Amino acid sequence: MAFGLILTGCSKPVAKQQANSIHRYIADNLIDADLSSDAKLAVTLSRTRELSVWDNVSKALLHQWQVEDFDEPTYLVSLSGNSQYLAVTGKHRVSIFDLNSGRLELSWLAQGFDSDASISSLFLNQNGKRVLLGMNEGSVISVDLESKQLSMFQLHDGPISHVEFLSYDERILSAAHDGHALIWASSNGQVIKDFSLPLRITSISFDEAERRLFIADALDKHIIVDSYSGKSIGQLAFLDRYRYFRQAIFVDRGKTLITASSKQKIMSWDISSGKENKHWNITAFTAGTTVLDMAINPSGQLITLSSDGALESWDY
Repeated sequence: MAFGLILTGCSKPVAKQQANSIHRYIADNLIDADLSSDAKLAVTLSRTRELSVWDNVSKALLHQWQVEDFDEPTYLVSLSGNSQYLAVTGKHRVSIFDLNSGRLELSWLAQGFDSDASISSLFLNQNGKRVLLGMNEGSVISVDLESKQLSMFQLHDGPISHVEFLSYDERILSAAHDGHALIWASSNGQVIKDFSLPLRITSISFDEAERRLFIADALDKHIIVDSYSGKSIGQLAFLDRYRYFRQAIFVDRGKTLITASSKQKIMSWDISSGKENKHWNITAFTAGTTVLDMAINPSGQLITLSSDGALESWDY
């Protein structure tokens, strides 16, 4: 078991770096965005509700939909793990697109336990056949598109900020504004692990083995735990008060954690010591730019997609 050290006094300057490449897809702020797990595709949803799918290698536009193509304003996007399907939601309506043809596969209205509840988070599974919807009244809806079955569980007391399938869809990870991150059985809603922090969860990430779990809240609290035993396996060492993490991704088989702040800063951390390896800033085209998603490409580079619509590659 490895615990990070709380650093005091002076420390060596942390190395900074420049992006290996940068490409801005659109000159507009994004409401939401998603990178495929291999970083080969990017989805951008602009402030004008223009929805686009891009090839990150050629930078070609593959598909595009305009605001009038939807029955209500769209807010959330999610690519399937195999990059074959795209889920899009407004506050109430869910739409699934086939990315081979660009056609709309199906669309429906989602309703939580509260009839006035709206969708606050979205996840599409590996093959694009199961959808998770987090609702703002604390419920999670699981939809099997092949069997046409729907399950709904109320496990949180506030808006759901994150949902994802684990273990071949047998388990679900959900996090909410109530400060709880839960791992639970998708079949019956039974809670397996409950991790809690004082404030709403702002960032959460698993390593590839679904063993190491990073959770951070809206102030400066965070934990790195073994998801099976629940025991701490590390602590990031930083002096700042109010360190806010917006995104996080484990790399190097869980040995390194990369985090993005609410502003432009990216940080790379050594999990065994808790020390920061390096930090750098993404390219900002507007004052409020931040990282919306991160992924590792086949070449082993970190790919970031910002709220300015800028795709950048980095050595971490």
